[in-house]
Amino acid sequence: MKPDRTGAAPVRVAVLLLALVVAGAAGWALGRAGGRSAGPGGAATEAGPGSATMDARSAASLEDLGPAPHYTLTDQNGRRVDSDSLLGKVRVVTFLFPYCRTYCPLVAAHLRGLQSELESAGLADRVQTVAFNVDPAGADRTRMRSFLRQYGWEPSGRAMEYLTGTPTEIRRVVTGGYHVDYRRVEEGGEGPGGAGAAGDTTGALAPQPEVLNPLADSAAVTYDVVHNDALELVDPQGRIRRYYGEADRVSDERLVSDIRALLGGGER
Repeated sequence: MKPDRTGAAPVRVAVLLLALVVAGAAGWALGRAGGRSAGPGGAATEAGPGSATMDARSAASLEDLGPAPHYTLTDQNGRRVDSDSLLGKVRVVTFLFPYCRTYCPLVAAHLRGLQSELESAGLADRVQTVAFNVDPAGADRTRMRSFLRQYGWEPSGRAMEYLTGTPTEIRRVVTGGYHVDYRRVEEGGEGPGGAGAAGDTTGALAPQPEVLNPLADSAAVTYDVVHNDALELVDPQGRIRRYYGEADRVSDERLVSDIRALLGGGER
């Protein structure tokens, strides 16, 4: 979930993502208009759609935000995953709370659509989608698999590595390594920074969607985990090269273009 920046009641999205995915709309995403947000080191990065000229951009034009953290964590199926095993691939990295009712379901469905785009472009074997569980103490692997399945992923596969570990391990990797803050809050509490968080320094109201999440309904949790709504790209050498501050809004076109640049261009 993204920290609440409104102070007002959320806007309900009158759609169940699960039904959309089952109906074959895994490529669906909501509101992919542009925006800006503060990335690691305070760098403002575009979150909007790309253009037809982006495929010609070289990897040198993508900022170097430092090394991605090293880790050995456990995926949704109990497999141990060492980050060194992902060297040579571009990583699409995000951060998901399985009981989220706002942005995380949108991001998960959006990335499933991106996976289809990568498969069509012949790039899927050179790209790995990685998500980190920002509720490692409250959501086990069974819940993680259920979350992925709801939003179009086949959890037994490896197209999405949804990773978890001890709270200390996840904090080190997510906040210490990827510079993404998160915090558990009880119902009625406020997230990090309260109003105006998540890089919003304008004070503008930004209503949040409210998305149906059957897993959250069945778990009946009384807390939320608020966190930066972010995507990051890691290059084949293990360097963070792009931060998108609004993960649910960055277009597939923009992502595929940046991925191609990091891979040195096109199919192989």
